[in-house]
Amino acid sequence: MKIRNFLIRCSIFVLLLMCLSTAFIPKHAVYAAEKASSEVNGGAVINAEQTVWKYRVVDGKLQKRLWSLTYGIWLTDWEWV
Repeated sequence: MKIRNFLIRCSIFVLLLMCLSTAFIPKHAVYAAEKASSEVNGGAVINAEQTVWKYRVVDGKLQKRLWSLTYGIWLTDWEWV
């Protein structure tokens, strides 16, 4: 019973510290980090295209085709694997 109470109190203490530590982060530090990252990229946001390989079996043989999650189009034809 003592161990259980000790663990509960320690957990509450750790959660309280975590909550309080995020409240005291200086706002200028966050702004400086954002400003530095935008200056590195020249102020432009770079987004990479997200793709996924789709597979199917035709006559017992495997094929694959590249699908663009970003644009919703096929990027390749079916290729034998």
